[in-house]
Amino acid sequence: MPPDASCRDQFLRAVVIWGVALCALTELPGGLRLLNKTALAIAWSTLAVAAIAWFWHRGLRRAAIRNRDAVVWLAVAGIAAVLALTFATAIQSPPNSADAMAYHMPRVIYWAEEASVRFFPTPYLNQIMLQPLAEYAMLQTYLLSGGDRLINLVAWFASLGCTVGVSAIARQLGAKARGQALAALFCATIPGGILASSGAKNDYFMALWLVCAVYFALRFADALGSRDAVLLGCALGLALLTKATAYIFAPFVVAAVLAPVAIRRWKAMAGGVALAAVCALAINAPQYVRNLELSGSALGFDSAQGNGFYRWRNERIGWKQTLSNILRNAAEQTGGRSPRWNQSVFDLVAAAHRRMGIAIDDPDTTWRGSAFAPPVNANHEANAPNRWHLAILCAVAGLVFWRVSRGTDRTRALYALSLFAGFVAFCAYLKWQPFMGRLVVPLFVLGSPLAAVMEEMRPVWLQAALCLFLLNNARLPALENWVRPLKGPHSILDRSRDEMYFSDMGQWHNAASYAEAAGALRRSRCGLVGVDITNFQLEYPLQALLRESEPWVRFVHSGVDNVSRRYAPPAAGEPCAIACLDCQGDTTRLERYREFPVRVTAGKFVVLMK
Repeated sequence: MPPDASCRDQFLRAVVIWGVALCALTELPGGLRLLNKTALAIAWSTLAVAAIAWFWHRGLRRAAIRNRDAVVWLAVAGIAAVLALTFATAIQSPPNSADAMAYHMPRVIYWAEEASVRFFPTPYLNQIMLQPLAEYAMLQTYLLSGGDRLINLVAWFASLGCTVGVSAIARQLGAKARGQALAALFCATIPGGILASSGAKNDYFMALWLVCAVYFALRFADALGSRDAVLLGCALGLALLTKATAYIFAPFVVAAVLAPVAIRRWKAMAGGVALAAVCALAINAPQYVRNLELSGSALGFDSAQGNGFYRWRNERIGWKQTLSNILRNAAEQTGGRSPRWNQSVFDLVAAAHRRMGIAIDDPDTTWRGSAFAPPVNANHEANAPNRWHLAILCAVAGLVFWRVSRGTDRTRALYALSLFAGFVAFCAYLKWQPFMGRLVVPLFVLGSPLAAVMEEMRPVWLQAALCLFLLNNARLPALENWVRPLKGPHSILDRSRDEMYFSDMGQWHNAASYAEAAGALRRSRCGLVGVDITNFQLEYPLQALLRESEPWVRFVHSGVDNVSRRYAPPAAGEPCAIACLDCQGDTTRLERYREFPVRVTAGKFVVLMK
């Protein structure tokens, strides 16, 4: 049975305080270049002792397990099973998502080298300008553990926190114990969430802070307490510091919670709102300042290379462009096993575009080089469909809005409307691309408290059947993750960590290039390696393979031509070898390194030495 409200409240308060401490214990030591294992161990040990003393003094409220509801116990047992499987996957697999190889993990390496989170020269500006909080957590686990074995637990912890948080939100919205358990199970079984919870992306981490923000917004709306206002502001600030999509989703859900109270008691809540805003801005201020210095914008450039070529936002904003993206993003969530079904969904979307008079792959709203295709039944964290969860949410929303017509459930209806508004804003602003499915996982998480209305289904066996259905739907994502499978011929239990770094990189067929390049650098005994990632950005596998046997090796970027070249590199000195990724045959690129006459071809890579 889920813990009682006070226990969950204490947990969510502790999570937000931990998030603020994580930010402070990264930024403050980093400003003094003291971000190292010793400093972190001392700081976290001190905080742990203080927390234990505080709980001992106040008395920790324990969960009272008195509910004997079979549906509740079935939901809780199912949640525990899913979390156990994803924990095993997270701890057994190294970080291996393509994005993690390109920017999540490389920025951790360079920060660790400099003992600071200052900006550094890089051809791939995502490594410095994108919101860094998830990587702050990864950095701390990397420094404290001496490697990447615990990196994936950051997302896993977020999945645990979201599961607890949505049940607490459901309670605030009026759900009883069974409804709270159903909401938590709904959250725990989101296929895209299950797949993401064992990886090194930041979507679930951002969802955690949005869940906390909604919970404390509800608490603040009830009592207008300053403590809840501070926690709301901190949670909101942490969400904004984790991923930029929080700027799209957060205003709608928070406004939906606060607006009804603001209409009646604006003067009473104005101070708390201002306090929350100050907290959110203070948490993001250091990254804002760094980005302003880099690009003139607090959020950095609008493209990864800073040249506007691969721009994230739509070139034009209008109702046709927005509806086009709504249709395409929604269609991606409906992929099934039947090719006929998937083709019919595509045909329906294509017909709608013809009626609107807009190309289905309009370059103003479509990521360069992408083309919309029939949805797929993917078991990959980047584009896994959440079709049954979407169907349940639509049904639940329909029920809630029907109740509004009868004069009840206005709070839930406004909350559901805010989630749809967030999705519309998401489609209005961001270009469609084939792997957008992961970006809306936080919306599914935030929608989970609405699933609590299923506690009113009659007869009760329908609720138990729904629990079993959700758990069966979670089986494949939990066991057969395409890049981190627990079972099957490519199980992570039967493969080495070195092999698993390349599980999400099969389309490039370059695992041998990394291994050969790492071998050449190992033989060179070079202590400071320059890495040129202009042609290919996925550098972390090379760093991981080389540091396994040579942990003293340091890295800097070579061949940087953008504005970030003015920053001091994380490691001082001149590199004694260069690894140029995908430079085989690129004579123009290689000509930059005339002073490195010894050249070793490693598949698509070239290693240059003096």
